[in-house]
Parts: sequence; C-alpha cells; structure tokens
Amino acid sequence: MIRKTLQATQLATYSIDLPDPGLQGMPRSYGTGFIVSPDGWMITAAHVITQNNRSDGPIREDLHQAWLTKETRKFGVPGGMCIGLEVGCVLAALDFALLKTDFSTNASRAHLTGRSNFPFLTISLRSLDEGEPVYAFGYPLGEATLLDTPQVTMGATSLAPRVTSAIVASTIVRTRPFSSSADPREYVLDKALDYGNSGGPIIATETGNTHAFCSRFQPVTIQQEVMPSQGDAAHFPVVIPSLYGVVVGLHNPSIVEELMRRDIPLAEN
Repeated sequence: MIRKTLQATQLATYSIDLPDPGLQGMPRSYGTGFIVSPDGWMITAAHVITQNNRSDGPIREDLHQAWLTKETRKFGVPGGMCIGLEVGCVLAALDFALLKTDFSTNASRAHLTGRSNFPFLTISLRSLDEGEPVYAFGYPLGEATLLDTPQVTMGATSLAPRVTSAIVASTIVRTRPFSSSADPREYVLDKALDYGNSGGPIIATETGNTHAFCSRFQPVTIQQEVMPSQGDAAHFPVVIPSLYGVVVGLHNPSIVEELMRRDIPLAEN
C-alpha cells in the first residue's frame, strides 16, 4: 500500500526552487528532486537545471542559490528547506542529473533536527514489470507571485504536493525497426504527470524503493470530425498535452555507473 512508504518518500523529496529572472530573482519551483544517499546526493531531471529547460542545454550558473523546499504539514511547524546544489554529473541523453547538497550546511534546519544525515530513498536496479503498481510524488503545481509597488516589493511562493498512483503501462515507449542494448530503458505510466513532477521519484508500491524518475510526457493527437452545413466533413486535430508519463529507469547502465562511483546505496529488489 502506498501509505506504508509514502512518509519516507516525502521526507526525501524536495521541490527544486531556483531564481526566476521574471520575478526579480525570486525563487520558484522548477521541478522535483529526491535524495538517494545519507550524505546528500540527489537525482532530478537534467532539464530542470538547464538554462533552456532542455536536457542537453547549458547548466544554470545559479544552482548555489537553489532552495530545496518542502510543504508545511503541521500548524506552527515550518516546512523543510535546504540550500545550495552542486552538479555531480549530467547524462543528457537520459535527461538525468546527479546533484549534491551539503548536510553540515543544512543540519540546523528544523526538519533535520536530531538527524546525523539526510533521509534518503533506496534505488532498486530491478526492472519494473508491465502492470506493476507504482506511484509518483512531486510538486506539479507550484506558484510564485510578486507584488512590486513603489513602497514595497513582496514575493510569495506556494507548493502543491501530489501523490499519483499508476501502473507501468508499457516498457516500450516507441517501437523501432532495430533495437540495441544501448537504447534508453524507459517506462510509460498510465497516468498523466505534470511539469513540476519532472525529476520526481517513481516508487514501487510493494517495496517503497525507487526505480525511475519522471522525465517527460506523451501527448496524444486525436482527430475530430466536424460536419459543415454543406459539403464533406472536415477534420481537425485536438492535442491532449499529457495522457501518459514517460519515466527513465535508474537501472540504465550509464546511470548505475555514476551511482556506484559515488557509493550510493543500491538494492536488487
């Protein structure tokens, strides 16, 4: 059941807030990231941290100003917040980014009080099966507003944490005439995910281990028929922007190599 492992997922998952030039540098949510080691290694989608929101784009230069934020869940208890990110590696072909945040810098944060390291999610190298139940957790509906008057400039941000239950709809995103072991290992989920989910974890419901991260969405074009008053029927396309979520498996060999290089804990189940 999702609720058995959800709290652990929430503890290790953050909204990645970066300065927005359109809001005079005020931070806003650009995506989701999750910590995968006690010393602060974090995974997100590469396009979350690039200047043009493309996986192969130039890396933003202001990641040291990043805020990793959490929602407030209890009255009078502040939501979690960490500061600062460094890039460990980016695998643009897989939309994968491995980042690092420092525990000693953030140890005094309220949500880390009494801890000697970060709460983290365990990565599984097992391949997911079609039909297997999974869930996503992330921050798809974050908002940031700026009130700028001659007297005062005030900014406000809000987060909308969301759990999405799903199954693995397919282990094939697109069929190709030829395939090889070098092809990306991806999954299609049967639920739509939104932009702020990018970089968030995909968790196996039965074990609570993370197997993948949210990368992109699969739009679907549906032809609609309109019968004019005279003449033949006309057709026009209606595009549903997100019907399925496409997620990248953490068992891709190049990702596993980077994780093992940093002694990030891995599991087989």
